[in-house]
Amino acid sequence: MGDMETKMCVLYDGKECDGCLECMVCDLDPTKICDNCGKCLDIKDYATIKIDKVITDPDEYQE
Repeated sequence: MGDMETKMCVLYDGKECDGCLECMVCDLDPTKICDNCGKCLDIKDYATIKIDKVITDPDEYQE
């Protein structure tokens, strides 16, 4: 084998990846492989922002 770059563990600082696949386990269900569903991140299908005012005149803008 040639010069292979060492892959580092994404969970533990300073540890080389040993292929344990602990990083692929679901945080909510340890018996499941992560499928990027986002439930652990509480991702919403949409987001809302309340707009109080729309300023069209630059002189009206206050910092």
